[in-house]
Amino acid sequence: MQRAGEWGMIGLVAAGLLAAGAAARAAELVVYGFEGWSDGWAIPEWAATSPDHVAERLVASRGYASEGQYALEVLTAFPAGRWAGAYVEREPEVTDWTPFGRFAADVYLPAGAPDSLRARLILTVGHDWRWTEMSRAVRLTPGAWTTLTAQLMPGTNDWKAVPDDRFRADVRKIGIRIESDGAAAYRGSVFIDGVRVAD
Repeated sequence: MQRAGEWGMIGLVAAGLLAAGAAARAAELVVYGFEGWSDGWAIPEWAATSPDHVAERLVASRGYASEGQYALEVLTAFPAGRWAGAYVEREPEVTDWTPFGRFAADVYLPAGAPDSLRARLILTVGHDWRWTEMSRAVRLTPGAWTTLTAQLMPGTNDWKAVPDDRFRADVRKIGIRIESDGAAAYRGSVFIDGVRVAD
């Protein structure tokens, strides 16, 4: 797996992947690895003020990492008895993702957390800033890393809105939401790492 020191390098890397042939194009490129800082990820203001959104703060942490030495630690306070989400996002420097066919990220749920938490990738796309989330949430396994993966190619069913080529040509925000159906309360951390794209 290759790493991009900065997402701003993605254009150069994308050109290299396209020119290097099928084997190189299949390589994954980590664009956010959180090595010592939060890489510009944040809890949006609207989520910070919503009672349904329970991410309290985030920080680069050495507690767990799927690659490198750091991950993004999201401190959460999920209540019992109702749906809640912990959402974090970032505006990427490069918005044209047409060289890429897949988007992925790793999420770690510490041991002892309830097994009812799930996660999904979310993209905000187009000039109208259209919110587009994965069609299904992925169950998180306590004490293990779980990889969230969604195809970006036209016609995929990985998203609630079936994408065409315009979908990946103008990516305005990327986000990850941890969700609880309220089956159990959880006050603790969730870790995100290895946010990446691939052909």
